[in-house]
Amino acid sequence: MDLELRSVTEEEFATWSRSIERAFGFHGNDEGLESWRSLTELDRTLAAIDKGDFIGTAGAFSFDMALPGGSTLPVAGVTAVSVRSTHRRRGVLRQMMERQLADVAERGEPIAVLTASETIIYGRFGYGMAAGYWGWNVPTEGTTLASPSVAGGRVRLVDKDEAVKLIGGIRERVWRRHPGEFGWTQARWDAWLKDFAHDRGGASAMWFAVHESDSGEADGYAVWRTKPGWDQGLPNGEIVLLHLYGFDDEIEAALFEQLLSTDLVRKVSAWGRPIDDPLRWRLADHRKMKVTQSGDHLWLRLLDVERALSARELGTDDRIVVEVADDVRPSVAGVYSIEPGTCRRTDEEPQLSMHVRDLGALYLGGVSATTLARANRVRGDASALKRADVLFASSQTPWCATDF
Repeated sequence: MDLELRSVTEEEFATWSRSIERAFGFHGNDEGLESWRSLTELDRTLAAIDKGDFIGTAGAFSFDMALPGGSTLPVAGVTAVSVRSTHRRRGVLRQMMERQLADVAERGEPIAVLTASETIIYGRFGYGMAAGYWGWNVPTEGTTLASPSVAGGRVRLVDKDEAVKLIGGIRERVWRRHPGEFGWTQARWDAWLKDFAHDRGGASAMWFAVHESDSGEADGYAVWRTKPGWDQGLPNGEIVLLHLYGFDDEIEAALFEQLLSTDLVRKVSAWGRPIDDPLRWRLADHRKMKVTQSGDHLWLRLLDVERALSARELGTDDRIVVEVADDVRPSVAGVYSIEPGTCRRTDEEPQLSMHVRDLGALYLGGVSATTLARANRVRGDASALKRADVLFASSQTPWCATDF
């Protein structure tokens, strides 16, 4: 199609946003629109316009993302991708995706990431599934930790006004521990803490707890909602955990213990937790934690292979040569020599070959090269695959708890 592709103006923002709402099947309101505007970077919006109508949308947030080893890189957090149902299968999405990837590369961001409403779509544009999640619930009755927290200090329940002053600083100290997680701007905190009623799923407004060290330093926090309930006169409430962050695992365990001991609650549930959640391994009986959902969350697309792989910590001092295919951005394709601290193009014979989407899946350490080879996605001999497994490994399984 002969479309006009461009960013939107301040005056067009509401119309662009309503087009997104239509595509995702919900009616917004002025309050939500104002919050969405506070997060939106107008120069990163994209509209596909056909005869004056917005028939396609896309946007991106500017994030810093944690890498294995604790370093960070700037990434584009792709969002709000939609095509009006009247214009499907006319190449609208491809035009928008190619334009957006070109813009991300021009901005000097080596990586684009997204969360996919439909997972079948984005592999063809070079995105690979890089981080998954678990959802779980735990009954409070009879649930104990095999090793109770030794954090010391105390857990204190606080109101929202006090929490707002403390929790951002705590998270800022710890988010880099989790490959795939993002730093939050003040605008994102402000939007999240608005805690709109339509985002609560029938649960309460947010509740907050802060852990303080023996010296009185705030070093951990939890945020949750409650769903009060009664069953034939007996309490049957539920805590829905939203955030749990601490300077270390002992602090997070102390906060979890506090949630388990809450009066009138019979279940603690969580969505979007890391697949290797240490809380499960901490339980005296790990079967108490029932995994209720498991899925993909963060999809990752490499645009500057050399910069991206030079920045992340690798699992060994080895060196491997990888051929990368990229049919959407041929300039990314090539053969790369990868070793700790350095990735560069080379004319050497490759030891492994893969599509850029599979290198994206490997990048944060969430899947092994051997697993992808068994799925016929990576090619190479057994020795090279084993070496790549160690090279791309991360001591922390990738996890992104940010919705965008």
